[in-house]
Amino acid sequence: MEEKTKLTLRPSRKVIELAHQMAKEENTSITQMFSAFIMARHRIKSIKKIPAGPLTRSVLGVLKVNQDFDYKKEVEDILDAKYSLK
Repeated sequence: MEEKTKLTLRPSRKVIELAHQMAKEENTSITQMFSAFIMARHRIKSIKKIPAGPLTRSVLGVLKVNQDFDYKKEVEDILDAKYSLK
């Protein structure tokens, strides 16, 4: 089991109230929400570092998407949904 340690944050009262409300709605703790958020952000950054393989490179440009399509937002939404952050 991973060792746990204390982290002190000083958000505004509004953020604290929102965090308590969200944790209650999600039936989880603020600590678990914070941990899931940090891990999701880490995964998003890790995705950017993986170079495309030969198969992926061969299909680049096959699908056409709108100019305003924000893939980073899509990935973030998927990870948020997966880790129940919203």
